[in-house]
Amino acid sequence: MSDELILTVLAGLVGTGFLVAYLRDVVHVLWLWRRGIRTSGVVVDNAATRAEAGTRWTPIIAFEDQHGNRVACKPIVRMDAKMQPGQEVPVVYLAHKPEVMLLFTRWNMVRSLLENGFLLVLGSAFLGFAVAAAIVWSR
Repeated sequence: MSDELILTVLAGLVGTGFLVAYLRDVVHVLWLWRRGIRTSGVVVDNAATRAEAGTRWTPIIAFEDQHGNRVACKPIVRMDAKMQPGQEVPVVYLAHKPEVMLLFTRWNMVRSLLENGFLLVLGSAFLGFAVAAAIVWSR
């Protein structure tokens, strides 16, 4: 195999991986919006992640699922928001998988789609490169 073909295939695979990750989030958000179970949760903690730009915070929210089980988890899409422990928040989760949860406000649902937009951009760029390379190198 030539180096060009290997690069093209790798770029296509990387692009596909990024797009699949983005589409997974889109499907989760749409599924939560349409069929998720809405309830109230309480912020129990904030998880810190160190980054070059500073500390990023993600709230850990506890709620009771439809079977009365206590679930404590982070929203499925990164929020980068530190919230007050004890604060009551609206949440939406999947019935069969309560750890797939988001804060249920219109802004958070839309933001969760936009937050991972870089996956869409990167995936499109890699796939675009792979397609362009395949066209150029096939001539």
